[in-house]
Amino acid sequence: MVQPAIKAQRYDEAFKNGISQQLPPEHTVPVGFTPYKYGFNADLADKELKNPYEGKMTAEVLTVGQKYYEIHCMLCHGMKGQGDGPIAAKFPLKIPALVSDKIKGWKDARIYHTITMGQGVMGSYASHVPQAYRWQLVNYIRYIQKNP
Repeated sequence: MVQPAIKAQRYDEAFKNGISQQLPPEHTVPVGFTPYKYGFNADLADKELKNPYEGKMTAEVLTVGQKYYEIHCMLCHGMKGQGDGPIAAKFPLKIPALVSDKIKGWKDARIYHTITMGQGVMGSYASHVPQAYRWQLVNYIRYIQKNP
C-alpha cells in the first residue's frame, strides 16, 4: 500500500545509469493511444485522411472546435484567423492567416496534419488537442474562413 515516490529528476540507485525517469520499452504504446502513422509526410496524410465531420457544421461540432481554437489557436492566429492574435507580434516570422487563399485551398487533411505535427515555427498540438476533437477544430477553422 505504501510505495516510495521517486521524482523523475532524482538519482535512483536501482538503475544502472542512476536516472529515475526511464524511457518506455521500445515499440510500446500507451493504452488508449493511437499512433499517428503519417509522421511528417503531409502529402500522404492529404491522400489518406478523411474528415468524418466534412460538411457537418452543426452547433455541437462548431462549439467543440471553437473551444479548442480559442484555447490553442487564437493567441497566434487571432479570433477571426487573420494571423493577428495577441502574441503574434512577438514572433520573428509573420503568423499565417487561416483565412488566406493558400490555407483555404488546403484539404481538411492538411489542416489536421498541421495541427497534429506542426509546421515551421508552429509546434505540434497533438498533446494539446485530443485526436477526438481535431476534426471539429478543422471544421471550426473552415467556419471562420467562410464567415470572416
